[in-house]
Amino acid sequence: MQVKDLFKNIKNDIKLDLEISGLAIDSRKIKDGYAFICISGTQRDGHGFAQQAVQNGAKLLVTERKLPLDIPQVIVENTREVVGLLASNFYKNPRKSFKLIGVTGTNGKTTTTYMIKNILEASGKKVGVIGTIGTMIGDEHFENNLTTPDPIELHQIFAQMAKNDVDVVVMEVSAHAIALHKMQGVICDVGVLTNVTQDHLDFFGTFEKYAQTKTSFISPTFCKVGIVNADDSVGMDLLITMQDESFNNFKLLSYGINSPADNFATNIKYEMNGTHYFINILDNLACINTRLIGEFNVSNALAAASACNVLGIDVETIKLGLNTMDFVSGRINVIKLQNGASVVIDYAHTPDGLKNILTSVRNVCNGKLFCVFGCGGNRDAKKRPIMGGISGELADFTVITSDNPRYEKPKAIIDEIKKGIESKTSNFVCIVDRVMAINYVLNELNAGDVAVIAGKGAENYLDISGKKVPYSDFETVEQESKKIFNEAQKC
Repeated sequence: MQVKDLFKNIKNDIKLDLEISGLAIDSRKIKDGYAFICISGTQRDGHGFAQQAVQNGAKLLVTERKLPLDIPQVIVENTREVVGLLASNFYKNPRKSFKLIGVTGTNGKTTTTYMIKNILEASGKKVGVIGTIGTMIGDEHFENNLTTPDPIELHQIFAQMAKNDVDVVVMEVSAHAIALHKMQGVICDVGVLTNVTQDHLDFFGTFEKYAQTKTSFISPTFCKVGIVNADDSVGMDLLITMQDESFNNFKLLSYGINSPADNFATNIKYEMNGTHYFINILDNLACINTRLIGEFNVSNALAAASACNVLGIDVETIKLGLNTMDFVSGRINVIKLQNGASVVIDYAHTPDGLKNILTSVRNVCNGKLFCVFGCGGNRDAKKRPIMGGISGELADFTVITSDNPRYEKPKAIIDEIKKGIESKTSNFVCIVDRVMAINYVLNELNAGDVAVIAGKGAENYLDISGKKVPYSDFETVEQESKKIFNEAQKC
């Protein structure tokens, strides 16, 4: 692609006669003929890697200042703000080929995107998904390193979606992606805000800044129609604020269970094997019978139904999509044990997420409720004692263990969690080894009891000192429960 075409609608004074064969923001990924975009990162400045990029074959530098290198350079005010626009131009604006739904929020993004996928597929649409557990193009699955890929990878994925004739793309939009301008120039047909609760304060510093970043997604800058959870305090504040503002070509809708909303659910019945309720989507009713448990999954379903309805999907098709919805990997996955007890594996890794899953399971648990969880290292440390207190209040017994310690000592993280649980209960133990922690709980379970194993969900590794060690909560439960059953049979 010619440089002037690469910068179309970005910078109009380009006079370089130069062909570019690719884009990269990582100098190690540069190939001959590439343009290297120097990003001023949160830890490293890409301008310092320009020389390496040139040595690797870069033919153009996109910078924020003139560099002392004998190579064509295009200087822009903020490289981070233009990288997505450059990527869109390079891949010939693939976003125009499909409808796009963006889902942001602290919790519920993944489940909501897959509910949307199931509803849209029930209507005959071909759907692409981008998010925490990977990229889906139809039935094909690809791994992602980030919830929202970096802009070059994102538009490359968009190009693949367009090439495969995808009708609708549903993507998770993280707060980091918004703050770091990854969504620059990408306007969703529908934007959803599930909720905003404490997370990522290691990056954002304050909850107010984090919330402001999340809510900024529900605006004409990022979407044509905004859908907001009226049961969420931040969502309600946003709805109240925006109702007094006037926007051209922007529509705002609400959904909720406990607050007045455009779309809502009634007559909800919770059971261990599923949830039953009615949804009202702009005065169109349907009866939902789903395998997914918990009030927050009713909320997720309303978010998904609202988004699909905006795209013209009728309530009967929404009903079909929700009623045939299977478990999302790592999100409230229920495993029945041979002794009549159950294990629930869930990704909950925030205070609100842990509270939601424990409250939901408590409502349908006939016996004792156990909880196994830890907190990730080198992340928001303020939430650790909060989560300890939540488990201490809601679970009958808690096992505090390790969860992606990264470069911190697992015991130090556990000690911080202990500060929150000690004031609530003495019914807990600390077991650093996650396999041993799960084995301990499995040995304690009797018929009717439920153990919630939170924090990792479908992750297949433990992040320890920069290495991803193979590990799975699912495999651990399967293997350890077999050992326990076999030992019991011997007795």
